[in-house]
Amino acid sequence: MRKKHLSLVAALLTSILWWGCTPHDNVKVISPQYFVEELSVWNLKIEDGMAALLKELDLDRTDPALSQIMGMLQGYLKKEIRAVAISYRTMDPCGNPVLGTGAFFYPPDLKHKGIVEIPPIAYLERRECAALYVERKKFYREAFPCMLNYITINPDLLGVLYTQDMPRPFLQDANTGIVAFHMRKAVEEYLLVTENYRLEKHSSIGGYSLGGAAALSMAKYYSTNPTGIKVDQVLTGGGIYDGLEAFRAYSLSEQCDYPAIPPVIIAMDTFYNLGLDYSKIFANGMENPVNSPDPAAGGDGYAYWFDGTHMSKTIHQRWGSDLHNYMHEDFFHREPVGEFLKLQDCMKENSLVYNWTPDPLLKIRLIHSDEDNMVPVECADLLYHEYKKKDCAITYNRTTGDHYQAGSEFVLTAMLYLLLK
Repeated sequence: MRKKHLSLVAALLTSILWWGCTPHDNVKVISPQYFVEELSVWNLKIEDGMAALLKELDLDRTDPALSQIMGMLQGYLKKEIRAVAISYRTMDPCGNPVLGTGAFFYPPDLKHKGIVEIPPIAYLERRECAALYVERKKFYREAFPCMLNYITINPDLLGVLYTQDMPRPFLQDANTGIVAFHMRKAVEEYLLVTENYRLEKHSSIGGYSLGGAAALSMAKYYSTNPTGIKVDQVLTGGGIYDGLEAFRAYSLSEQCDYPAIPPVIIAMDTFYNLGLDYSKIFANGMENPVNSPDPAAGGDGYAYWFDGTHMSKTIHQRWGSDLHNYMHEDFFHREPVGEFLKLQDCMKENSLVYNWTPDPLLKIRLIHSDEDNMVPVECADLLYHEYKKKDCAITYNRTTGDHYQAGSEFVLTAMLYLLLK
């Protein structure tokens, strides 16, 4: 049985690997640069993962798309897949070396249809991440391509496990790409060590919600740096692709059913050293800087609610959907004013709309609901219109339903694309 903890020192520095496109090719000794440790392993069957996914997404089993998918999967629902959680070397947004984590799935026979990389949604509680899900033997939505016989790679990005003391770097474009690429390299090294198998250089990338923006950041990084990775397609949906456009839309709607705006601001403040005065960013106690539930002690504010120990549902129950409950009055302007002006430059720097022109041959499939209750549809509208101006190969499904319903549609649509690829 494979060791639960396969350490870098014990197993990797002395590993002799077959370094070729197929097993039993040329022999070379390598010292892995990225992979550090195997954290946990979980073997399951495709049918078990599918059952868990259908339950989590609350999908209608009579849906024609789902029926088509299930029909195409009948031949290998009993097939086994292996999930592995790992740690690896990467860097934080300031360039400091850190240990990242993530998980990946692969068929033990390594007969697969390709590689799909999917970053996480905007989890707010630090125990919500792929590496810990695998440890708990919990199937999660970002792993869905493994059921279609794809090697599936899910980087946790940062802000969990070894980096849990830092904010999750939401909307940090460059760092997202770097951390995801290092995860892919760590997976490549792991498969060389344990399976004598070299990972192919092609990937499809997908992501939903804040993972939708992360998916484009990954594709951008892979295509604008000498990574050697060819991105075949990007499946994205429900995301924020330009922070300033999102803030404009939120300021007009004055509503959001998911409390992700404060952690986005906190991450920008932390990694750009903005020195924000939170009394001019938040209101009604959200500006309190003490990590305590007691408002009399200066708690019950951002430092307490966004310390990584609270689920999004619990935070929403406390603060609600009306942004006036916790955002400063200066937030509700079409353009940044007051303390929000300090966020303007870093928001522009991390814009995927204006800072990248995808290759015209890269297929980008975009989905967003015009009834989205968490991420304004204006975010997708802007991405689509600006990318069309650049002659990018982008298609847009402006669907209906709330954020979760559109997310289920995203998964089903992505599954069909991957099955028919």
